[in-house]
Amino acid sequence: MAQDEKFMSPKQQFLFIIQAQIGVGVLSIPYKLSETAKGGGGISVIMAGIITQIIILMMWALMRKFPGRNLFQICLQLAGPIVGRMLIICYIGYFLFLGANIMLSAIEVLSRWILQETPKWVLLGLFSIMTFYLAREKLTVLARFYSLASGLFIPLIIFVSYGLTQAHIEYMFPIMETGFWNILRGTKDTTNSMYGFEVFLIIFPFIDASDKQKLFIISMSNLFVTLFYTFVVCTCLMVFTSDQLRIIPEPVIYLVKSLNFYIFDRADIIFLSIWSITLVCSIVSYCYSASIGLSVLFKQKNHRSFAPYVQIAIYFIALLPITPITIHHFDQMAEFAAYLFIATIPAVLMIVSLFVKRKAGRTV
Repeated sequence: MAQDEKFMSPKQQFLFIIQAQIGVGVLSIPYKLSETAKGGGGISVIMAGIITQIIILMMWALMRKFPGRNLFQICLQLAGPIVGRMLIICYIGYFLFLGANIMLSAIEVLSRWILQETPKWVLLGLFSIMTFYLAREKLTVLARFYSLASGLFIPLIIFVSYGLTQAHIEYMFPIMETGFWNILRGTKDTTNSMYGFEVFLIIFPFIDASDKQKLFIISMSNLFVTLFYTFVVCTCLMVFTSDQLRIIPEPVIYLVKSLNFYIFDRADIIFLSIWSITLVCSIVSYCYSASIGLSVLFKQKNHRSFAPYVQIAIYFIALLPITPITIHHFDQMAEFAAYLFIATIPAVLMIVSLFVKRKAGRTV
């Protein structure tokens, strides 16, 4: 192994993948789907969940062929030392870029809603400090923190559920208003918001379960995320009209802000505070993955010494975009990178593995 890691339990794997998947996208999915699927947004989310599950099956088929190895070690074995190292460098760049893009998207939301006067570099610094102290720890420490943070899903779900008191189910109809093709187009925006499950390629060897159990657990994680996103989208579709959704970039926050809880006035501030902790988990997953990649690349047993460099790189990458146009370009680049590194390259590695002889067993 690249480092000495203890194994996480199946329950921890379930919560780990959920925390890695749920991020910034959950706030804006209803807005994005209002432009394409409209009332059929819930169907788009379910279809995106099915597509994600297919990719998970492909990843699992690849990982089970190489017991005890993570993605980086498989790259070296299948592609050789030169091409393999190039792939590792590319994946490290991908994890850095995705982590920076999530952090950038997070501070953009926080700046709009509650921290308008706080400089961008300060918010990025705060996120960097939080993620650094977690990303340098062992996987079991992350798993325990993620398990603890998962309890915060309960108030998040309660906040969104309370919005059903203002629901008008007729706002969703007709469900097939835009046609099946536009509903299918909506799956692209939803799939882009479900990234994070690819860390499965990194943590696979450190899960204390059989291969079939690992597949079942990550499938359940994907099912939970899909149902959660479907619930959020359908709730917003029943609270806001399609015309309203077109002008509200983060309808989930707007929904929570409009609710009257009597005890406190700005429910959206509490919601965003809880959501930020979930977001930190998502960013940490990418920081950890990049650090593991560097430890494999430089043949070190511990990723801890690489965590500071990873965090500094993510900070400065996120600091680069300064206009809405460049931020939009960042999102487009992240989308293209995800297609390449989540689906295309693992599929190519899977095909190559069918023709390459290997020795089973754990690497030393």
